[in-house]
Amino acid sequence: MHKINKYDKKENPLLSIIFNILIPVILLKNGTKWIEKILGDNSNNWPIDSINIPSFVFFIALIFPFIYFLYDLLNRKNINLISILGFVNVLLNGGIGIFGSSLGLTKNWFIIKEGSLPLIIGILLFATSKYKKQSFNSILLNGAIFDLQKIKTSIIEERQSEFDDILKKAGYYLIAGFFISSIIQFILASFIVVSEPGQPSFNEQVSTMTWVSYLAVLVPTILLVGKGYLGLISDLEKITSLKKEDFLKT
Repeated sequence: MHKINKYDKKENPLLSIIFNILIPVILLKNGTKWIEKILGDNSNNWPIDSINIPSFVFFIALIFPFIYFLYDLLNRKNINLISILGFVNVLLNGGIGIFGSSLGLTKNWFIIKEGSLPLIIGILLFATSKYKKQSFNSILLNGAIFDLQKIKTSIIEERQSEFDDILKKAGYYLIAGFFISSIIQFILASFIVVSEPGQPSFNEQVSTMTWVSYLAVLVPTILLVGKGYLGLISDLEKITSLKKEDFLKT
């Protein structure tokens, strides 16, 4: 029997949503009002003179994605390019939201950041598909989803080039998903985030951006990437003569 280790542990999607979306959205939306209500007439005597209340709220909201990143890293011992970029995204959000006003950063920095990160991932994946095909193929044919040994032993040498073409086609769907995500993120941020860092309304707009972009990006990306994986599974059935139940892990 295969022994489950930390590398085999799956990410907890509920915890991910709670820490990366739900709690930050609630705090960014209401945190400033809560603190001002608690302080009442003493809000002008805010104890942290160098950081205003909206920036402080932004900092607290970002602690939760940071905690989740550390928890997931320690729990699963699995760090990859996308998780690193996600962590960088948290740091950039913090830099813009907390120190943006004092450093003279405008909302445009946030908008550019929102569109740039998925674009960077897409470019890196495209470069990997061209120059490090084995690494890229391992991203597509993840051992947690596919029985790689069965697939490998079922493909005869004469169909190897066909197998490579199948992976290439599925890879293009995956890469396209990130490029489309970049466009959607940029457009949404341009319309939603109209206030400058340090303003209470900036926090509220980032809060709206967080959950709206999650839905707006998730649906078309899942449809596109899902189509790529459905095609991959169907094509693997054809060239391996196996049923999907034979090489998909359940």
